Amino acid sequence: MAGHGSGNGKRGRHMLRISQVKTRDTDRRSIEHALMKKLGLKNGDLKHWTIYRRSVDARHHDVTFSWIIDAQLRNEARHLMKKDVRPTPEKPAPFRPKGVIALKTPPVVAGFGPAGMFAALDLAEHGYRPIVLERGQKIEQRRQDVDHFWKTGELDPESNVQFGEGGAGAFSDGKLTTRSRDPLVDELLETLHAHGASLDILVDAYPHIGTDAFEAIIQSIRRRILELGGEIRFGARLEEVKIEDDRLTAINVNGRWEPCQALILALGHSASDTLRQLHEDGIHMESKPFQVGVRIEHPQRFINEAMLHDFKDDPRLIPARYTLTAMADNGKGIYTFCMCPGGYVIASSAQPGQLVVNGMSYADRAGENANSALLVQVNESDYGPGLFDGLAYQEEIEKRAFALSPDYRAPVQKAADYLEGVVSESLSTRPTYEPGTVPADLNTLFSDEVNHALHQGLLDFERKVPGFLEGTMTGVETRASSAIRIPRDKVTRMGDEGIYPSGEGSGYAGGIMTSAIDGVKSARALMDRYAPCVQSDTE
Repeated sequence: MAGHGSGNGKRGRHMLRISQVKTRDTDRRSIEHALMKKLGLKNGDLKHWTIYRRSVDARHHDVTFSWIIDAQLRNEARHLMKKDVRPTPEKPAPFRPKGVIALKTPPVVAGFGPAGMFAALDLAEHGYRPIVLERGQKIEQRRQDVDHFWKTGELDPESNVQFGEGGAGAFSDGKLTTRSRDPLVDELLETLHAHGASLDILVDAYPHIGTDAFEAIIQSIRRRILELGGEIRFGARLEEVKIEDDRLTAINVNGRWEPCQALILALGHSASDTLRQLHEDGIHMESKPFQVGVRIEHPQRFINEAMLHDFKDDPRLIPARYTLTAMADNGKGIYTFCMCPGGYVIASSAQPGQLVVNGMSYADRAGENANSALLVQVNESDYGPGLFDGLAYQEEIEKRAFALSPDYRAPVQKAADYLEGVVSESLSTRPTYEPGTVPADLNTLFSDEVNHALHQGLLDFERKVPGFLEGTMTGVETRASSAIRIPRDKVTRMGDEGIYPSGEGSGYAGGIMTSAIDGVKSARALMDRYAPCVQSDTE
């Protein structure tokens, strides 16, 4: 990807990075005063400073803003030994491909979610003119198809929340958080900003885009790939691959074979039909642990009060977030995931007869409710040792949920009633799921082990957040991560020669940023091996 300026001042040589700069207010004068006090600076010592990251700590019935500052100082060496001070990392040199094996055909990217999109963009920026295959539709058409599904319960198996331009991340909160310290994080944030994301994502500790804002960014990235000579085919399904002598030679797209020398597999976590076929074609795979559970909703005002206390109405802080974890006595971890402040629980099915839910927020996070996944880790002890036993287990839970109301209305239950095993007669939190809901006992959807863990987790969360059990649970959430991993070499990032498994669907990421990073790394591994295909201007 081409480098893009952050618009947030200089970050580079002869600067120090100072963390844990604390203030009560967010104006520049307060931040500068706190920085000078922390370092013991005098007038004239501070030449220049910019905000690198900002976060807020609202624990302990108090609010403190925390800043990481990049600053130019007089006598920098004198401050380097101080606590929370280090040199600002050098910006990595721009990537330059080193590949020497000439491609006979353009590289192919299968899937146009975050991993595939950023892999294709990076390939295009470096002159590789990729061909993108996306089984779903452009985001404009996809938005219409998804809205139709939410209103009517009529599912398009090829254009939905899982399949189509932007991947599952296009219908989410658009979180850009990651624990990774990879230098690509800043590069990707700058790229997103260059394609229309808010400047806030460059400094927020918990950046997000929102599903509505993500659409324009996706369109901008698509246009850029096409401008650089790439090709994007929608309604194009990868059906088979041909591997000869452990080397990729061809792919089957919509029933037609095409020669292919380099393929980035970025299928997403819901293309189970394609994964099964690729295994038959000889691609090695292995099962991996994943998670099952529900979405739980509370009024956002309740979460604001529980997390922010006296600051529950502070516009700088709301809507509030939360993260909760617990460990059951059967060894299973329970945790909240992908919490969506001011968001909605959405129908996320991709396969007929299977019901899946997820969470989504718009950019303003102004919805009445907050929601989060409530998940339990499952492994071979739950579903068996077979390669696709995990997928079958996942699909069986989704089919059970669908059977409770075979028109894609979702089963719901108050958390307190779930603990008692009774169908809820009323709900304290109005569910946001469309096309509608049906009262049910969610205990019937899961194994005893999973229910036991969820029960203990909910009791623990009630102790931490009194009132948590008044939340509404909506089933089922089963697509937080892939049940399959496609092994790859740690250096070349290839499985079979020419095949680069990437992103969530290949078992290497979870979320927009980690998927995008993984896609870019696969693209760069490809470019370090292969030189671009030479194409005439008339092609």
